[in-house]
Amino acid sequence: MTPVSAPHPIASSRGALRGDSLRGVYFYELHEADDELAIGMTLAHDEAFAPSEFLAMVETARSRVIETFTEETLIEAIAAELEREHDFAASLDSRLVAAVGISSEEGETRLLAHEGPTAHAADEGEEEDPDLAIAEALLSGREPIGLRTAVVDLEKNESLDS
Repeated sequence: MTPVSAPHPIASSRGALRGDSLRGVYFYELHEADDELAIGMTLAHDEAFAPSEFLAMVETARSRVIETFTEETLIEAIAAELEREHDFAASLDSRLVAAVGISSEEGETRLLAHEGPTAHAADEGEEEDPDLAIAEALLSGREPIGLRTAVVDLEKNESLDS
């Protein structure tokens, strides 16, 4: 891929330039959405790519992983493929170092509880919610597996008909 220069910079109030790289780091976004839910992920790279080049990389990654990915969502699978093939760095929760809750009230800005890289490891022993698994499969474009149907007989409660 051919590096390109960053978009024309716009001066900010702090003197930094929007559109320029931040110490040689360029940011890219992936979005996966339907009518109900939108998921986004930011990727970083030390080279600037033209938007059309980034799109081509994403489309290639998508075609490689669409049928076989094991990540929870398609967007995570594409991000992982872009990391493997093109050295992008994805902003994953497991890589988060610190989280701070900001408040306009004095003394209310504080560190938020942060589980770090072990956050998902604790979830591995928990029972999976079947409704959530079905929703995640549908959102990622996969066919849900393990659908169950229950048929029950109901009796009419005559005392409620008054």
